[in-house]
Amino acid sequence: MFQLASPKMNVSAVFFDSFTTLEFANDLPNSVIKYSLDGSEINQDSKIYNESLKIVESSEIKAIMYHPDYLESDEVQFEVVKIAKKSAIKSLVLNPQPSEKYSGLGASGLMDLKKGSAQFGGDKQWLGYQTDSVLATVQLEKNSEVSKVVLSALTNQSNWIFAPGKIEVFNAGKLIGIETYSNSKIEASNSATFLTVPITKGVYKSLDVVIYPLSEIPEWHQGKGTTPWLFIDELIIQ
Repeated sequence: MFQLASPKMNVSAVFFDSFTTLEFANDLPNSVIKYSLDGSEINQDSKIYNESLKIVESSEIKAIMYHPDYLESDEVQFEVVKIAKKSAIKSLVLNPQPSEKYSGLGASGLMDLKKGSAQFGGDKQWLGYQTDSVLATVQLEKNSEVSKVVLSALTNQSNWIFAPGKIEVFNAGKLIGIETYSNSKIEASNSATFLTVPITKGVYKSLDVVIYPLSEIPEWHQGKGTTPWLFIDELIIQ
């Protein structure tokens, strides 16, 4: 039996302040698309897509296409993120600077609320690094209450691009949030990856966000033992 192609989805905006609209393309007669919006695995009890969906909260979308005459498709996964109407970031400084080959728009590209495409080559939204850590020093708008930091990164392992393994957040030298991401080492399909770091809720004037790429490419990859690329395109303060 032939396998179905993964469902093609379209969202009106990856970052949104009130809502975004999700649509799946389905032009194959007798096929069905099942989906979830909370990151849960697709099964026989999952919802069936019938019409465009209005999404009002950050969501991890998963979907699979089914047809009685074909093998089910691979799962497609995508995330959308709800943000404030205006970025809480007043200014942002990076150390070190990104690779000259993938310098994008520099630090300003991390605070413009614009998402990079999966085709990273030539996309000015992406900043590329091969380093042991990246420090983003963030000055916030006045009276910014913060409870989490979200980093948008790229996973494209066939091009040696891996999501980071750890992120730490500091305020005035004090650690206020830390998360490790063991899944970054696991073989995965190409996708945008949103990494969330819950922090001690409070009103802050500045934050230091330290991003740690994987120290080396995992053993299962053809580039094992070498330094992976880190690609980032947005830093969101919530």
